[in-house]
Amino acid sequence: MSDIVPIAARLAAKRGFVRTTAQAYAGAIPAGGVSAGALASVIDNPDPLLIGTVVAAWVLSPLLAGLASYLTLISKGIPDEYAAAATDNHNLED
Repeated sequence: MSDIVPIAARLAAKRGFVRTTAQAYAGAIPAGGVSAGALASVIDNPDPLLIGTVVAAWVLSPLLAGLASYLTLISKGIPDEYAAAATDNHNLED
């Protein structure tokens, strides 16, 4: 992969994954990460499968958002506003 994707783009993608995942978890945790509709469904029908699905969605959604950020940066390259930050004061070796 190092021949196909430039090192700076890989570094930016890694940083994008971590940042996006952290932001998504930061938004999900205080709110409980569960919508009112999901809570109403669980209260009306306390099925273990439904509860598991809601919890799995809450846990996996931020990771999927981070993965989307990573793949976007890998596929489209570094946005201009990130270019300087991706290369400043960093060793671009893996």
